[in-house]
Amino acid sequence: MQIEFQEYVVCGVISEVSGVATLMLTKEDGTVPPFVPGQYVNIFFPETRTSEGKAYSISSAPSESTLSITVRAIGEFSNRLCSMRPGDTVRASLPYGFFYPEADDSELVMLAAGIGIAPFRSMIRHIAKYTLSRRLALFHSVRTLSDAIFLEECTELRQKFPNFSLTHFVTRDAEVQNEYVIPHRIEPTDILSRVSDVSRAEFLICGSISFTRDMWRGLRKAGVNEEKLYTEAFFSH
Repeated sequence: MQIEFQEYVVCGVISEVSGVATLMLTKEDGTVPPFVPGQYVNIFFPETRTSEGKAYSISSAPSESTLSITVRAIGEFSNRLCSMRPGDTVRASLPYGFFYPEADDSELVMLAAGIGIAPFRSMIRHIAKYTLSRRLALFHSVRTLSDAIFLEECTELRQKFPNFSLTHFVTRDAEVQNEYVIPHRIEPTDILSRVSDVSRAEFLICGSISFTRDMWRGLRKAGVNEEKLYTEAFFSH
């Protein structure tokens, strides 16, 4: 597929946690292209040999005045993006992709590892604005709580909206242990025991290839219908 790239302007950069930044972008005319929460854009640097660019999930909601991508500095593309400043320009595609649920009233169960939380932030912000009655459950796997991207924002949402639940699974040295912070690797049984109605839930998984594969296999083995599972795996770039 031939991807058409255009110029975007960096309007702002937010440092989230160590090594992670959110870039707020607009098109050159100051507008934001329409998109569905869960979609992504491809970033393109002409001097590289990657003609199709590299994909980055959108972390802002469609109603916002800028389009945000949240990036961990772990590769050539990501390091360059994290070093950008307001006023810089970058070439990127229009949003596309199909990582979003089919139903509009199901309980959404979101499983994220590390930077995999980015598309879920877009979904959560959008739903919190328009459909507060929808049940949302976010499970985020991190090394430590200090690595948890959007921790403060998600914690505030959990306190504000009773239909939104948040659980962190900390794999190294949990600073806090309570019903919201679990000091071990995430397991499918942990997820299913915290979902109010598995039969009506849709499961979205985003993270590394190994994380996405293991969660998908574990949920399938536990009896979750394949049609209820959506995955988005990422590479380091």
